[in-house]
Amino acid sequence: MLKVTNDVNEFTAEDECVVYFTAEWCNPCKQLKPHYGKVSVMDPETNYYLVDVDKIGADAIEYYGIKSIPQIFLMNKGEIIDRIDSRTAEGILEELGK
Repeated sequence: MLKVTNDVNEFTAEDECVVYFTAEWCNPCKQLKPHYGKVSVMDPETNYYLVDVDKIGADAIEYYGIKSIPQIFLMNKGEIIDRIDSRTAEGILEELGK
């Protein structure tokens, strides 16, 4: 399921979820967004979050080490387990082992 949030506390309680850090002005983010949405439909058992970096605090950006966007992370209780580098729905699922 895809959830749009600007509250990082929303996914910190999740045992395992995927978080996509993006921004409205970012062209690569705009290109990736439909693929990310498709992944959330193809894998309904996992929660997928979409977070706009311009709407979260600088502390959260620093905490997650976001230096460029788009960034996709596999997380467990708000801690990064793995970084997802693929830019297609199929590639993202493959990296997640689904």
